[in-house]
Amino acid sequence: MDLSRPLMTVAAALGLMVMTAAAPVRAQEGSVAVVVNGVPITSFDIPQRQRLLQLREGRPFTAAQALDDLINDRVKFAEARRFRVEANEAQVNAAYAQVASRSGIDVRAFDQVLRSQGIEPRVYRGKIRADLSWSNIVGARFGRTIFVTDTQLANAISRRSTGNAQLMEYNLRQVILLVPQTAAPAVVARRMGEANALRGRFSNCVADIDQVRTMSDAAVRDPIRRTSTDLSPAFRTILDQTAIGKLTPPSRTPQGIEMVAVCSKQPASSDDTATRNQVREEITTAEMRRISNDYLARIRRTAVIEYKNGHRPLN
Repeated sequence: MDLSRPLMTVAAALGLMVMTAAAPVRAQEGSVAVVVNGVPITSFDIPQRQRLLQLREGRPFTAAQALDDLINDRVKFAEARRFRVEANEAQVNAAYAQVASRSGIDVRAFDQVLRSQGIEPRVYRGKIRADLSWSNIVGARFGRTIFVTDTQLANAISRRSTGNAQLMEYNLRQVILLVPQTAAPAVVARRMGEANALRGRFSNCVADIDQVRTMSDAAVRDPIRRTSTDLSPAFRTILDQTAIGKLTPPSRTPQGIEMVAVCSKQPASSDDTATRNQVREEITTAEMRRISNDYLARIRRTAVIEYKNGHRPLN
């Protein structure tokens, strides 16, 4: 759940990816839907990617959108391989373990969570490999071309502070009671009751967070620092109505029952070093995203993409 969205995305940073792109497609993995630069995407890959995107983004995705995302990753990985900067197995394993750790569980338990959502762990690992490989090539080719000037920084901070609303800074922790997306209504209702009970007794972001870690099928995310302009108006209102040391109302998401602990909130200073660093990072990330999108669009135009069995490009 990314707190820059209303109560939802980090990722939590998917389809049977290019990690096995060079291997022949096995019969049980379905028929070929699209071939990208000689590498197939099958009817197994598409629903896997669709479920993964829905889990990660917290909103519905069509099969056509999932297929388009798969094609993008095939193109990205081919480019990374061309420049010999594809991520290796050790990097993928480390990143996968980090995702599990941030969810408050170990790798084996994280595998089980994915399977409960109908997603094969190797699918997620493949997506991680594609993402890491693409990050490697974009960073290597364009990372040093981005420079944030003091004027850009000052203007961005000024835009954050316009109007009468005071710029606020929040320190937050996401708390999740894990519930499979396919769980029966009675299970969801029971876990929702547990969430409300936890919310009623929660009063401290240190001691009570430690207690949450001891609960069955519960996870606590790493601390997140956000300013009010990073958040949707609806979510900002919820945070403002939640006392420091308390949890926001529980919300059902693809991962389970989620709440956010408000560990602190205070007016943010435009001269604060942390704020300046955060704004600088946001500007850099936005520029890198623009460069990445332009680069992908350019190399996708030259890719050989063959649609099979009635599949068509996403309009």
